[in-house]
Amino acid sequence: MTKDELLEKALCCNRCGTCRGVVQDEVPDVAFSTQCPCSMTLFGAYEPSGLMYLARAIAQGDLKWNDDLAKILYSCTMCGYCDDFCQRGYRHTPCKVILEELRVIIPEKLKPAAIKKQAGSLDVPRATKLGVLTKYGIVEASAGKSAVVLFGDNTIISNAAKLEEIGFIIQKSGKKVGCFISKPLPPVSAALLSGGFRKELEAAIAAIDTRLEAAGVKTVIVYNPESLSVLKRFSRSNVEFISITRFCADMLKSKKIKTKKVKIGKVTFQDPCHLGRYSKEYAAPREIMQRLGLDVVEMWRTGYNSLCCGAGGGVNVNRPDLAKKYADNRWQEIKASGAQTLLTACVFCNANLRQAKPKNVAMVDITSVVAQALGYTGKEARS
Repeated sequence: MTKDELLEKALCCNRCGTCRGVVQDEVPDVAFSTQCPCSMTLFGAYEPSGLMYLARAIAQGDLKWNDDLAKILYSCTMCGYCDDFCQRGYRHTPCKVILEELRVIIPEKLKPAAIKKQAGSLDVPRATKLGVLTKYGIVEASAGKSAVVLFGDNTIISNAAKLEEIGFIIQKSGKKVGCFISKPLPPVSAALLSGGFRKELEAAIAAIDTRLEAAGVKTVIVYNPESLSVLKRFSRSNVEFISITRFCADMLKSKKIKTKKVKIGKVTFQDPCHLGRYSKEYAAPREIMQRLGLDVVEMWRTGYNSLCCGAGGGVNVNRPDLAKKYADNRWQEIKASGAQTLLTACVFCNANLRQAKPKNVAMVDITSVVAQALGYTGKEARS
């Protein structure tokens, strides 16, 4: 993107400030009246409009990159709320694209080492645990044999316990599913965007597209919402990418699938930014909760108004202190809901919210709940 293109996009923002708040008729608690994690915790320069002015000034040459500007940029979780909200009826500022571009053009010396390390770790491990899947009838993906495959993303590729759980669910579904077991696909995720490694991401996606096309794959099931969002957004293949949550929701619609009651009390659900705002999947987790007969109480900021857990954008690795503050903000509302169990569908939501979790609220991955309802008796995979 040229400086002129960046300026043109940044000028779309008229700094109305509306994207800081939640558009609903009544605010039950003043603590729930703002939306952007930065806006709730820091000052104006950290808010979406401040970041857009930063982009404008960088593009015009009025500001030069320095440590202070880098600190502001990397405090953003890139949850996408400002971009999503602006599209709902206001002047559309492409905040998501602008923030990603700023992370590409910032001088290399100012990029946090922790974020670069996280992005650089997205290589296929020498030894994976994907072979566990064969116990559940999941076969090696090869040409013409696997129209549906499970994507071995970086959050499950070495997690045998979670793979056991997912394998059990797939086996119970009766669906024929494959996986690239012996030679996994590149485990891409939003960490590459957070680190500003767009070229590397596009190269990995191109390699994935080539292998999916060669194997005749039509549908890919993805566990990690971050991997799902980048695959849906950047893949140029004709493959359909769906979340494991959507797979479970569709499976539970079958009358042949028998489930048993899962006793976890009153539950509420944390919408992951990359599953909701980025991938537009809000319905599947709620379909699952309804099908399983769970006692659900929604938080006030939920669905497309859901508050980010605080882990995104590399904040969890670069500024863990700030990520915990963001998580504390979310827990105020979780506790106010009266829920006894928080369900998640994202490994990063799970990890970040867990560090601020009160003792009287349990946390469970929604995939684990589905597996338990289907009769899975193995140890829950702590994602």
